[in-house]
Amino acid sequence: MDGTGASTNRDQSTRSRDHLANERTYLAWLRTAANVMIVGLALAKFGDRGSATVWTLAAGGVLVATGAGGVVYGTSRYIRVSHELESGRSETVGQVRGPVLAAAVLLVSILFSLAVLMIGGRSG
Repeated sequence: MDGTGASTNRDQSTRSRDHLANERTYLAWLRTAANVMIVGLALAKFGDRGSATVWTLAAGGVLVATGAGGVVYGTSRYIRVSHELESGRSETVGQVRGPVLAAAVLLVSILFSLAVLMIGGRSG
């Protein structure tokens, strides 16, 4: 036996592990995006009861839009990495610009929503 079978099994095992890791990462993107959207929807719902309805709707809308953006980005990243894994390339691996930008957008949207709520609470 020339040993190529062991190498093929190892390659298949590595590919499977990489695909599963990509899937776990995608699910983390989806969980985070869903949680951001849930917080936005909760803010919008609480706005129905108070005098700052417009402000809470605005803050909630920003968070829902940010969560939707996270779903879109996470899905496109998952598909891109899956294609790279299938073709044997690794262009996305090690790139931090996308996730760092996503974290910055999330932070800015949360701070913006907080500021909108504080301004709305003061003026309402």
